[in-house]
Amino acid sequence: MKFAQYTNGPLRWVDNLVGWSAGACLLTITVVLFTNSMARYFAGVAIIGGGELARFLMVWLTFLGSYLLVRIQRHVSVDILPQLISEGATRILSTAVGIVGMITMAYVAWIGWGLTELILNTNQVMSSLPVRRGWIYLAVPVGAGLMSLAYFVQILHCISNEPLPTAEEFGINSPEEDTAIEDSN
Repeated sequence: MKFAQYTNGPLRWVDNLVGWSAGACLLTITVVLFTNSMARYFAGVAIIGGGELARFLMVWLTFLGSYLLVRIQRHVSVDILPQLISEGATRILSTAVGIVGMITMAYVAWIGWGLTELILNTNQVMSSLPVRRGWIYLAVPVGAGLMSLAYFVQILHCISNEPLPTAEEFGINSPEEDTAIEDSN
């Protein structure tokens, strides 16, 4: 069965949404910190809540970016082992990594949701922004849940011997191109 034809469409939509959201977080962090720095340096004033907003968005950026990295197999990994073993053993290894990753991230999402629910029920707000503190904690179950989904899709692709999305499909250099760029500098 071709899982790619059933998973690529909906997951591309999720990938685009997550990618644009992560990009918006990064752009907002940059603008807020730059504006805050310039205002403090030239006018002697600080934007209230600027640093806190940047930290809040950095948490979201980290978890959203982690999902995208899992999707293209660029998350933290030991890449020497698959080069030393056969293609069949590599598929088995990738499936095992996917299973462990899926279970771990599902557990983190479950624990994270419990913590988020607890914090949301306390109605705590951030110290300098009128934002409920639970929205920061929501990044954990959302990001871990998305990573669990990405690992599940990895398992399906490994079992059916279908290729997984590559970094190039997301406009990211391959590891070989990264090395070539570093060597040229």
